[in-house]
Amino acid sequence: MEEVRRLHARLLRRGERRLQPLLLRVLAAGDLRYAALLLATSSPPSATLHDRLLQALAASRSPLLLRSFSRAHRLRLLTPLSFTFLLSAAPPSSAPFALSAHALLLRSGHLAPGDPFLGSALVSFYARTRLLRDARRVFDEMPRGDTAVSNALLSAYARAGLLDAAEKLFGEMPDRNVVSWTAMVSGYVQNGRHEEAVGAFLEMWEGAGVQPNELTVSSVLPACAAVGAMELGRKVEEYARGKGHLVNVYVANALLEMYAKCGSIQRAWQVFQGIGRRRDLCSSNSMIMAFALHGSWREALALFHKLRGLNQMVSHLLESFWLALMEVW
Repeated sequence: MEEVRRLHARLLRRGERRLQPLLLRVLAAGDLRYAALLLATSSPPSATLHDRLLQALAASRSPLLLRSFSRAHRLRLLTPLSFTFLLSAAPPSSAPFALSAHALLLRSGHLAPGDPFLGSALVSFYARTRLLRDARRVFDEMPRGDTAVSNALLSAYARAGLLDAAEKLFGEMPDRNVVSWTAMVSGYVQNGRHEEAVGAFLEMWEGAGVQPNELTVSSVLPACAAVGAMELGRKVEEYARGKGHLVNVYVANALLEMYAKCGSIQRAWQVFQGIGRRRDLCSSNSMIMAFALHGSWREALALFHKLRGLNQMVSHLLESFWLALMEVW
């Protein structure tokens, strides 16, 4: 970044305002505040570069996003991508902003009926702000058949517990992908309908031939535990291992808990050991509870004291580090 700053200074002394090549280097370095300042002084204004900045600001949830978006609006540089980035990063608590952004989008003429990315972002935005009627209205105004937009509304219905609406929309979808099926599986699990979650998973995997992803696997394993379907859980584990999904600690934790609740402490312990250094508090709690609930109180206490000792060792190391650092200062 120091080299970029020096180059920027030299260009300004020469009176050169074409700073666009520098912007890409600054964005790559991750200095978003400096990138916004650089773009504000560049000439001529570029919609493409503004979108690159908005994309970076949206990905990092930077508070500079709204300011940069407003500047692009004043300069008439907004594009459909600009709105997509803005909507994807907006917080769930900004319902009034949702209406304002949508109104601006309509006035700008950028809401093309066939734009699936913008349509999906807008539907997802209304869904996150719990304005499901507005999400449905936007969905109904768009051409049917786009899976991404349908998935955005389907996921919103499932998260809100509106499973009847989710099932109806799912049945109307001409094309379903792994996101569609996962939304239904996780929706059933979150609402305690575990048998239907297992049924939907089997229909997806064996009937439709859709390959589960990490989220699908971590969603169906709790359902397997709830209905005692350990044999299916083993098949899911075999599949997940083959795909490398157990590297994901959430998948591994779900598998551990499934075996624990199904009474297979030995398999749960094997999964716990396999997690290794990626273990988190959930991993440890699940294993300790598994030992305790199945009468292995000695193992539960031993693991508890071992983890407690590790935590104390880490605390001592951190304390020593800070003391040494203070002495250097």
